[in-house]
Amino acid sequence: MKNLTVFILAILTVISFSLSMPGYSHALAPPPPEPGPVTPPPVGNGITQVDTMYGDVKGFIADEGVVAFLGIPYAKPPVGELRFAPPVAPESWGNMLEAMDFGPACPQQEIEPSDIMNSNIDEDCLTLNVWTPSVDDQERAVMFWIHGGGYLWESSGDKLYCGARLAARENVVVVSVEYRLGAFGFSYFDDVPGSGNAGLLDQVLALRWVQDNIVAFGGNPDNVTIFGESAGSYSVSALLGMPAAEGLFHKAIGQSGGSSTFRQKDYARRSTELLYQYAGVNTLAELRQLSWQEVMAAQEQVMDTTLLPENIYAGVVDGTVFPEPPLHAIARGQSSNIPLMVGTTRDEGRWWMVENALLALPVATPLATMTAFPYFERSIPDNKTAAEGIFLYYLNYPELAASPNLVSLAMMTDAFLRIPTLRQAEAQVAYQPGNVFVYRFDWNPPCPEYPFLNLGAPHGAELAFVTGYPEGWPEVYGDDGIPTGLQSQMMDAWASFAKTGNPNHANMPAWRPYNTSDRPTMLFNARGNDATSRLKNDPDGSTRAFWDAQPFDGMSPPLLPEDLSGSGFIF
Repeated sequence: MKNLTVFILAILTVISFSLSMPGYSHALAPPPPEPGPVTPPPVGNGITQVDTMYGDVKGFIADEGVVAFLGIPYAKPPVGELRFAPPVAPESWGNMLEAMDFGPACPQQEIEPSDIMNSNIDEDCLTLNVWTPSVDDQERAVMFWIHGGGYLWESSGDKLYCGARLAARENVVVVSVEYRLGAFGFSYFDDVPGSGNAGLLDQVLALRWVQDNIVAFGGNPDNVTIFGESAGSYSVSALLGMPAAEGLFHKAIGQSGGSSTFRQKDYARRSTELLYQYAGVNTLAELRQLSWQEVMAAQEQVMDTTLLPENIYAGVVDGTVFPEPPLHAIARGQSSNIPLMVGTTRDEGRWWMVENALLALPVATPLATMTAFPYFERSIPDNKTAAEGIFLYYLNYPELAASPNLVSLAMMTDAFLRIPTLRQAEAQVAYQPGNVFVYRFDWNPPCPEYPFLNLGAPHGAELAFVTGYPEGWPEVYGDDGIPTGLQSQMMDAWASFAKTGNPNHANMPAWRPYNTSDRPTMLFNARGNDATSRLKNDPDGSTRAFWDAQPFDGMSPPLLPEDLSGSGFIF
């Protein structure tokens, strides 16, 4: 019994989201032309200098042949009275800004320096990066990248997220952004308007910067696509449902994260009370006087002593920034003019085995994980039982019969990522019946660092196929590269969607828009270097249908204040 208790308590530290209508009847638009080679701009005094509304910036010619501008401030430093508050536009910087290196990552738990994580961390972190084929007047499509990391970790400076290869191959302008994380971006205070959503408001201000300045970088402010993975995809959902973001973008791509992580005010308020407690202060003024390292230390204690450590921070329905949950706003038509492309990997939840080896053991049965993680149990629809769901998953995945932990992870994949993603597609297809596209990524990376784990196609496995930088995550992709046919196919699809609202192109099967009748879904896969992607109607439809009565709108099932009590660690 003691061993079971140890398992249940330990599992709490990792099983969470950290990380993540009418049918279509008219013909597809013709596929856009194949992307042509980009002629590298000549190196010269004028080519790397751009005049923004805040002053001149100077970039450099990257190895990929595009012009890079890194670490451009888009807001005042969020320090002092601006800590926890909405961002404020910067003042002119006067002299030429040398935009030659990434700005620091926003405060986060210290991690081992690597190509994955940016070890340069500071509270003065609100910068963005631009990669452009050339500084000219072509007004290219703009792709605005929002990094993942569970609203707790990571940085636009991670090698995996570099925008240079995408910009070079597809002749687009790529922008990536730093936004406040954890307690700094998502602590909620009743008397600070916009708090609890500061990290998302950072993204809004960066998008406003794009509107005001991107023409000077060769981009088109009237053709901006937001895209992101995991927490970046949750951010895409949030921006689609946020009144303040209206008009700042024109298409959206969500990778592995629907509208399922929003908090109610009572939950967000309780997380801030715990931050006060562990910081040893009683007022907001005192909290603002602490160093960012002291605030981070308090945040780590909050995470270490709560039942759901990686679900503490996300957006909050505060009545102002978000008058209603984003999915409700989307379903009501908040972003009715926005084409949407969303998807997940086939085996999202298996990545959690990397975080805790206990999840790789047969003892991690569906019932055990539901006991350990209340949100998982609450996600079962009211008209169903947990036993019905467990039986259905065993029935539909007989190959997992000897691995009950993988059955648990299949259910969690659906409850936490796949079904919320489909809810978002279902909400938007009512307004964009010919312009919503759904995919699933099925290719199994080699994951050489985890030879004894059956990770399948885990959370994040598609990232290098979109950015083109597998060397940014050698633990997953190894050192031999990734299938070039599939990489080209996906990069072209993402860019085609950004340019036209349609991901179809000549080197892939016809991809029909999503509908709630036959639910066409593009399954991205490869054999050797060749893409073997195919369109399939309603893949795993019976398990999808199990969740039909559950809205997954970020409020249902709820995260409750009592989830923040107890202990997530025992050693």
